[in-house]
Amino acid sequence: MIDPLTALPADIAVLVFRKISLREIARCMSVSKRWCRLLENQAVLWGNVDMGGALGKGAAPLDSRLEMGFNHEEETNDSDSDSGITGKNSTTSAMLLYDENLKTIARRAGPAMWRVALRFSPLISDIGIRALLDSGCTNLRHLEIRANRKISNDVFKELVKNVGGRLEYVALSTTEVCDRVVQLLLCNAPNLVHLDLSFCRYITADSFPVANGSNFVFSSTSDPESDVAEAGGTEDSNIALDQQPVTEADAQANKHRHPVFQVDAKTLPRLQTLLLDGCVDVYNAAVPRVLNAFGKSLRTLDLSRTKVTMWTIQQIAASIHKPLQLEHLLMNGISIRMGSEEEEAMLLNDWLGISTPIVEGFIASVLNLRRLKLGGGNNLVTNSLVSAVARSCRRLVSLDVHDSLRLGAQSMLVLGEFCTNLTQLNLSGCIGCQDEGIIGLVNGCRKLEALDLSTLNITDESLRKIGSLLYKLERLFLDFCRLITDDGIKAVVAPSDGFGCMVTLRKLSFIQCRKVNDGVAAWCKARLHPSAIVMYRFSQRR
Repeated sequence: MIDPLTALPADIAVLVFRKISLREIARCMSVSKRWCRLLENQAVLWGNVDMGGALGKGAAPLDSRLEMGFNHEEETNDSDSDSGITGKNSTTSAMLLYDENLKTIARRAGPAMWRVALRFSPLISDIGIRALLDSGCTNLRHLEIRANRKISNDVFKELVKNVGGRLEYVALSTTEVCDRVVQLLLCNAPNLVHLDLSFCRYITADSFPVANGSNFVFSSTSDPESDVAEAGGTEDSNIALDQQPVTEADAQANKHRHPVFQVDAKTLPRLQTLLLDGCVDVYNAAVPRVLNAFGKSLRTLDLSRTKVTMWTIQQIAASIHKPLQLEHLLMNGISIRMGSEEEEAMLLNDWLGISTPIVEGFIASVLNLRRLKLGGGNNLVTNSLVSAVARSCRRLVSLDVHDSLRLGAQSMLVLGEFCTNLTQLNLSGCIGCQDEGIIGLVNGCRKLEALDLSTLNITDESLRKIGSLLYKLERLFLDFCRLITDDGIKAVVAPSDGFGCMVTLRKLSFIQCRKVNDGVAAWCKARLHPSAIVMYRFSQRR
């Protein structure tokens, strides 16, 4: 048998091995001493550390040098007679690293390491991160550390100061990072375009700078001592913060806020994506800071499940950068509280919802919007707001307004008329939407691929229209729709006058639909693609 490492030129052999994962390279090293020596000395092969994947069932890290802790696989059978879940065997895996594993990889890669993606890294500590610096891994462009409580802020600061110059993508979700780390990152990473801080519980508005003329000022509530020299800023204790608090929490925070240092606007990165989902200490004061600093470049802003309120609509309307470049605005689960009575009176127009001038200002700022999420039981999401968005944002492809009780046929008809490119729509819990609105919507939005109509009072008439027009539909949710029957479900899957959604549908759910018999699930499964999932009870899936 011919040894490929001998037969092929060295550069070609390296290209071949770059196509496989680190775990597979580690296995190849056990073929022979020669392979082990050659692969270990090719730093470029170890430059992409991608420990992607979800934590599997019963998974645990391995101690074997061969596996290097990269992966743990376990064959499981998806068949479960009690729950009614059926399927073929699958492999679940957990890709976990110890500090020693990361040190080994860092030593082999050295300056050639450009990507570290640790999507589930509960075992990595300060030792592993310092190993990156000790091995000269200072050319990182992609840094992803998620689900970690062991790495201290001091080490994060040290890492940012040493590798920030080339960073383009940073994801630190579900870690213990504080405002100071983010401030240093924004000052030391001029090429940064993606920043994910989702579910970082210590992040506040102070992570972002306040506009002060042509400069920006960073401040801090928890760490008044600045790292001015490292951040490249100029210390100035006399700068007055220009943001007025809009809630009591903001006012309380400002009492303890100290100006730290200022930086020139040109030194800030042109951030395109900022994810703050689940940052429970982020209040309204963060929004104008983010828009003023990054409004010219920002494409995606996620404020879901933070402490910001619908006052954000007014803040976007008042942005100094018009129109904004925002394409994705995600604000699921935010509060409808406004703050003071004066602010609430300014924003609201009696029972009609948000006042017309503010809606018009908001729409004028987000003309490029492609994805909008305003769901979560928000009473200020009304027909007038959704209709205004639909008329102006005709590039909209994804809309989530679940549990918006004040939506009805009016906004659905407008969506069907103007937003013909919609591919994803979530109307679950919008009990004001009935047959008239859904039929008008489907008539216009024929490119829909995902549609959630759970708990709506629709009948089989709407389902017949869906089956006859939505030939690209892949996911349909009809849970708790108490008026639909067996005929409606069959009309979606395989109507008598055509193919319906039989070819494209990959997930169909009609849990707790009182008038639908369980036997319809087997009927649907027999006609849909073999990989399609049909859910008809909480404990059963076919």
